[in-house]
Amino acid sequence: MSKENQESKSLPSTNQNKNTVRVNNNFSLTINLGDSLNLLALIGGIYLIRTIPKIRKQKRKQEKM
Repeated sequence: MSKENQESKSLPSTNQNKNTVRVNNNFSLTINLGDSLNLLALIGGIYLIRTIPKIRKQKRKQEKM
């Protein structure tokens, strides 16, 4: 058999194949005023936690001198 005959036999017999894909993505992001205040408080708390030990270390170094 020739290659053309083999290819024609391997093709599917039906041509009415339908693929339907439905995607329904709803993404909503709401930011309330309370959320922003909580974020500011969190950032401020992290800043204080990082700066207080640095200040204490500087005071200890000055006392030792």
